[in-house]
Amino acid sequence: MNNMEKLEELRRFAEELGADRAVVVPTSDLVIRTTAWAKCFVPACKFYGSSIMCPPHNPLTPDVTARIVSEFRHGILLQLDAKVDDFVGDQWRKKHVTTELKHKEIVAKLEGRAFYMGFPLAMGFAAGECSLCLPHTTCSVLKGRDCTHPLQARPAMEACGFDVFTIARRVGWKIVPIGHESKQDAVPCASLIGLVLVV
Repeated sequence: MNNMEKLEELRRFAEELGADRAVVVPTSDLVIRTTAWAKCFVPACKFYGSSIMCPPHNPLTPDVTARIVSEFRHGILLQLDAKVDDFVGDQWRKKHVTTELKHKEIVAKLEGRAFYMGFPLAMGFAAGECSLCLPHTTCSVLKGRDCTHPLQARPAMEACGFDVFTIARRVGWKIVPIGHESKQDAVPCASLIGLVLVV
């Protein structure tokens, strides 16, 4: 099996895991911008600084991310649809966690499958804060201990400088911004987008 056949197998595996869509992307289509990364703190995200996966603790600044991406040729981009109701309103911080955990599980399992298919440098990026511990407990790494969930924890694409909106639109996926004042009837869709760099 050649690399392109393996990539297609991984793309299908992402969908088997529950992704609503997945596509093989050349890394030349991955847009990395300092401004995308800066949106973590201008204005400050409620989860800014909450874990090792978020700025300023996450070491993957846009320049580091760009260097990493330059060493890959392809990745698997995946999108998981979500209920709009889980991402708007006063209770979104609690209601979105189930979908976010499922998303992180897909990314981690896809990365793991790539590893065992002969891509030992495969690297996954998810979406949102590190909800594996938060909000129930403080990030153990910030307390000087080992990560409690090292095989599942992945930084959000935005936290590393990926311009997710531009990347999604390049592959023809619908994506809309959702903010603190968004109203459910004004938001047509919600989703989480992840990426696994493969080869």
